[in-house]
Amino acid sequence: MGLTALWYYVVYDAVLLAGIGYIWWFFFERRDRYTAELRYFVINATIFLGLAFVGRLIDLIGDFYEIPHQDVALTLLYGVSILGTIYTMAKYVLLLESSYLPRKVQIEGDSSPGKPLKGAYIVAGSRSRVVDILNLIRSLRLPTLVFTRNPRLYEGIEFAVPIWITQATNNGIPPTKLHVIEDHAIKFIMENPGAAVIIDCLEYLLLYNEFPGVFKFLVNLKDRLLPQGAALIVVVDENVLDEKQRALLLREFEPL
Repeated sequence: MGLTALWYYVVYDAVLLAGIGYIWWFFFERRDRYTAELRYFVINATIFLGLAFVGRLIDLIGDFYEIPHQDVALTLLYGVSILGTIYTMAKYVLLLESSYLPRKVQIEGDSSPGKPLKGAYIVAGSRSRVVDILNLIRSLRLPTLVFTRNPRLYEGIEFAVPIWITQATNNGIPPTKLHVIEDHAIKFIMENPGAAVIIDCLEYLLLYNEFPGVFKFLVNLKDRLLPQGAALIVVVDENVLDEKQRALLLREFEPL
């Protein structure tokens, strides 16, 4: 065995081999940890990074031996690896967008919107009042973004976009990410002027956040949405609030 390349090329190839080998092993170990939807991307990353690892290994061996058709092999390995990684990343970003970003709503059929609803409102009472909210959404026929613990409740309403607030899966928004909820609501209103945003999970948010933080989030969201001619509706079981908390909410939100 004789060295056929300068020593710093050998170091360079060895460092890159170690780096790509580490990231390949990182994904390989995680190939069975996720749901089928995410496992697809982890397996793809493992395959395409594996091809890049093989290419770097050939590069390193080529520093010591003459390998027949080395350039052709490396071109194929790196080409497939790069294109596969680009494809995997693009598909993953599209999955994130479809899972987390509210879509622009197109109302089909009788597309004439109902009366506009502007302002900040609170629906307090028992959980049975959610039926009133469903009837309100249907009567208004406005694009409506709903942050909820029960997204299936809003399925079938063509102009409602439910987003699951959950700590247990990647298919929703964690209740601690109040800033993410705010960003989604603002984006939705900018894309759907005059729309409505419903917070139908206040009790759940209060399980993971202190009331002052949640109240500040609601007030900030109200101040961002109202100048756009939008409506913000907060649904809450009043039994989870004390008198001071109820009074603070009623100062900012009109009972509906």
